[in-house]
Amino acid sequence: MRAVTVFLLLIFVVGCGDRSYELAYVSDRDKVLDIFITNSENAGLQNLTNSDVTEYNLTWSSDGNEIYYTNYDKDTRSIKKVNVISKAISTVMSDSTILSVSDVSDDHRKLIISTSEHHPKGELYIYDIKTGAKTRLTTNEFYEAGAKYSPDERHIVASIQTKASDSVNHSGIAEIFIIDVSNLRTVQITDLKKFSALPDYAPNGKTIAFHKCDEGICDVHTVKEDGSALKNLTNG
Repeated sequence: MRAVTVFLLLIFVVGCGDRSYELAYVSDRDKVLDIFITNSENAGLQNLTNSDVTEYNLTWSSDGNEIYYTNYDKDTRSIKKVNVISKAISTVMSDSTILSVSDVSDDHRKLIISTSEHHPKGELYIYDIKTGAKTRLTTNEFYEAGAKYSPDERHIVASIQTKASDSVNHSGIAEIFIIDVSNLRTVQITDLKKFSALPDYAPNGKTIAFHKCDEGICDVHTVKEDGSALKNLTNG
């Protein structure tokens, strides 16, 4: 049976000493997108969700106990979490404007989400799970996604589209930006004029990894938070 597997940079280190990892991913092996986990030796495969609706946009909690994801129901959309041990699933928020969830704070109290509440292409928000309050992070006419907290949660890195798609750049142009959580100041740190996306911080907070796509070829790059020391890791 054909199985399409979508990895979403969802790797959690189980033990740094033996370099053992757990991988979370989405697969349509049952003809509907469900969430699975396995280890880095591709053993111990587990199906965490098994519904008749699409489940996508995954992010680990920092303690590795839960995975937060977007549930694309026909009538509404919701953000849910699943415990990787008990497989218990609960709804964190439900809103028809939800587009995706991209990160959760260390204390499990706040989410970084994208919704179409103020623009059909989506804007980024910090969502307070307890109060239901949203703090809007972006205001533009383009697409933004893949936002992640820095390890100290003082900054957020995100991919923000700066130019719409055209005959040359079919996905448009997107660059990597840093958002200061305290004052919402946004700074562009790349100027590659290609589609740069899926950014994430290194555990030490000093480097950001992301992918840059150019005419269908994507490479993994790293860059410092100030935009310096840009490096292509995969190179073709």
